[in-house]
Amino acid sequence: MREKVFNFLHFLGVPSILRLGKNNTITILSLHRVSTDRDYFFDPINPKLFNELLVYLKKYYEIITFKDISEVMKFNKKPLLILSFDDGYYDFYEYALPILQKHKISANHNIVNECASFNKIIWTQRLNFLFNQSMKNKIDLKFEIDDIKYNLSNFNNNWLKFNLTIFKILLSFDKFKRENIIGTLENNLSIKASDRMMNWEEVKECSKNNIEIGSHTFSHDVVSTIKNNEELLKEIKISKIEIEQRINKPIQVLALPNGQGDSTLDKIVEEAGYDFLLYVNDKINPIISFSNKGLKKVDRLNLINESLSESILRIEMFHQKIRK
Repeated sequence: MREKVFNFLHFLGVPSILRLGKNNTITILSLHRVSTDRDYFFDPINPKLFNELLVYLKKYYEIITFKDISEVMKFNKKPLLILSFDDGYYDFYEYALPILQKHKISANHNIVNECASFNKIIWTQRLNFLFNQSMKNKIDLKFEIDDIKYNLSNFNNNWLKFNLTIFKILLSFDKFKRENIIGTLENNLSIKASDRMMNWEEVKECSKNNIEIGSHTFSHDVVSTIKNNEELLKEIKISKIEIEQRINKPIQVLALPNGQGDSTLDKIVEEAGYDFLLYVNDKINPIISFSNKGLKKVDRLNLINESLSESILRIEMFHQKIRK
């Protein structure tokens, strides 16, 4: 039923009407995985859908990268749009990059240093893997956090609500505590995520093929929980230095993991030499905001795996408008 509704809205031309309000704006899409794999809690965009979306976007948008903004913002005939990926999963190299190359489209991809160096899987994916395996194999997944016990029955057997609650709790913890909770469960249940991340050679190849590489911090920690200044500098500044050395290009973009940051980080990010600080607030950006000097804080619109019609309407901000 939901898909039929969005197909009908698309047929009526609603995306075209909404797009009229995008003059003098930049739409920046936040993407993660493009894969044939399915994940109940963090479902990758299907490659077929990704291809169809690029066909649509090429027709109605001028697709650029962050380094292009100053050159094109005064002369654009179509609304501007940036494809911005995070995390550095290998499936970007396997599925997304060939589709981007086919359409001759550039994109931004923000890399986690530890993932590229050691194939270390980020904590959010490890958490989702625990949930996926527990749901699939009917494992009684239990968390004990600060003397409070959580299991599926506490959430009326709603796996999504259970997952989201634990995720939000772990966001507030420092790396050591978060790692201890996830690692203990992985060991106790003999469940360990096996996803592959891009290595540095693959990152370099992406960079050589019109992918603008940025940083997604050194270890994908929640930067707002870091109290040690040296650790914070490692996540932000050392990450940038290493990526620049690896690909032999300057890095302008920092994407904050899970959109978690605060105003106190701005000075550190700017002093590290970044030009763009990316959040995911499901908003579009006025072009005029990119003419300001100094660090530019940028909003992105999160894209998920859904029908083509709904994805298009999401890009055109339909979901945000009906929530108002």
